[in-house]
Amino acid sequence: MKITKAWEYAEETLDKVSRTFALNIKVLGKKLRKPVLLAYLYMRMADTIEDAPDLSVKEKTLLLQKFSLAVNLGGESIDEFVKALPQSWQNSGQADRALCYNAVAVLPLLLEYPEPVANAIRKGVEEMCIGMAEFSKRQEVRTDGWFTIESEADLDGYCYFVAGLVGNMLTELFCASGKNFDEKRQKKLRELAVSFGLALQLVNIIKDIQEDSSRKVCFVPMEFCRKHGINSVQEFFSPETPQKKKNLAVGELIQKAARHLQDAKDYIKTLPRLEYRIRLFCLWPSLMAADNLRVICEGGTKIARETVKKIIRSTIIFAWSNSWIEKEFAILIKKKEAT
Repeated sequence: MKITKAWEYAEETLDKVSRTFALNIKVLGKKLRKPVLLAYLYMRMADTIEDAPDLSVKEKTLLLQKFSLAVNLGGESIDEFVKALPQSWQNSGQADRALCYNAVAVLPLLLEYPEPVANAIRKGVEEMCIGMAEFSKRQEVRTDGWFTIESEADLDGYCYFVAGLVGNMLTELFCASGKNFDEKRQKKLRELAVSFGLALQLVNIIKDIQEDSSRKVCFVPMEFCRKHGINSVQEFFSPETPQKKKNLAVGELIQKAARHLQDAKDYIKTLPRLEYRIRLFCLWPSLMAADNLRVICEGGTKIARETVKKIIRSTIIFAWSNSWIEKEFAILIKKKEAT
């Protein structure tokens, strides 16, 4: 496939697999938009393999290994990865599965970029594949049919492989993109990068507690549950368990997410004011996550569409202002704590 056609396919596929992230990517400048787009598609491919219910753990592990090699080595490794995929994915109506089968179109596009950029993406994909293979193995070992997280440390490990490393990868791409990232700024961004990624993932976990339970998965650490008198995942989801106990257990997770959102705020404030588009790219999901946390604490499930539009409008005007960013996050966290 010609490079122009390959990029057209990549752009079209992004719109199919993630409308929200597609909007975020489009706000980035020319130098960053395409490498971030590729990074997202590659990580989506890894996630598609890990999430496939029709694949065994052994098959997932093998495919993730082959995919990691394909991203790192290219050439024949890409063909070997595609050949190892289920034949049913070739003409799949699911865009993410079709994307995996079209790896030969999107993986070579990484060669267009200098080593600091390409290496940041390769490292992120490699780490994600390792983490997802391990997560797949752990999912196979279930207690009474449930997959649970035992401790806060286990939760941090899981969140790192699906989101924390993304924070690291994005930070390296940002720092390689321009002269506005001096050494001191880069150091602080790297210190906050993982926490920035974890903030968004933890809010998603809280938002999806009930949905995850339908497939017998619970990311609320059992350590938090036992602390508040809930001794099993079955007890946590039982209608007979007092709601107050459940709220206290989830409250531990909410407080953890709020702490990481504070780091996300500091991360964004550390970004150069002149890097307006990067600030918008980071502000949109972070403020939406903070407001989503407030809505959940008030008994809702997700923020209203009008709120999303309001966040986009206001950040377009004030993204350059650290005092405005501080104020907005403070308002949302204060509202959350008051509920």
